[in-house]
Amino acid sequence: MRSIQWYDLKWQPKVTKVNDIATMTGNFHLAEDWPRAVGKPTRAFFNVGSPSPVFVRLSTKLNGEPTFISGPLEIGRDYAFEVRLKARIPGRHHMHAMVNIKDAGPIAGPASWMNISGSWDDFTNPVTTLTGKTIDLETFNFSNGIF
Repeated sequence: MRSIQWYDLKWQPKVTKVNDIATMTGNFHLAEDWPRAVGKPTRAFFNVGSPSPVFVRLSTKLNGEPTFISGPLEIGRDYAFEVRLKARIPGRHHMHAMVNIKDAGPIAGPASWMNISGSWDDFTNPVTTLTGKTIDLETFNFSNGIF
């Protein structure tokens, strides 16, 4: 399909341990002759396609700017992306760069196999709240969610 052309994609490193940081970088171009049958990218979100939350997304940048929510992308324009990921679930996982577009759905780009070793039990995801308290998002209030 002629919607998105992906190029110069890199997944580094391809072998990590639980809690290690990996990056996915590359570029994509939104084709000038965008298909009429595909919704225009007036509301789009850069995403990562994986079999489950095997990595935790730490940050996403498009053209060097932090990107947290959906927004418009311009047809005919090139975008550079960088996604920082923290390894969470051990195994061999097939990871795609992806753009989700309102009224079109996900458009997956190239993929690579990412290998995570170690134990899922060792995973932590600490954050410091505005009050200065540090909590682990992986386990915080876990007991309140079990019925």
